[in-house]
Amino acid sequence: MKTFRTLLLVFVCLTTKAQNLQFSQALLFNGTAVQTVPAGKVWKIEHQAQSYSSSGSGLHASLVINGINWFLNGTSGSLPSGAIWLPAGATVAGWGQYTNYNILEFTIVP
Repeated sequence: MKTFRTLLLVFVCLTTKAQNLQFSQALLFNGTAVQTVPAGKVWKIEHQAQSYSSSGSGLHASLVINGINWFLNGTSGSLPSGAIWLPAGATVAGWGQYTNYNILEFTIVP
């Protein structure tokens, strides 16, 4: 039985195909329009920030990922520090019209 498990493990390791990421493009988005990660791609959200209205008052900076609000400094649903990775089919949008965010798009290469 131990030999069978070892052979099964070796078979799985040899037949599993590794996937690589190849840089595709840099994207800049702002506002509340929903963006969807295309099939065969992954997105890495590098940075998101807010700009200020003409009156100088700031708005809450956050992103809406798959329909859920994620706040920069909120008590619940806080964005992690660093990059955020999104798989194909995921959606992202700014929470308000002054939200800006940049994304690096990668193609999944078998």
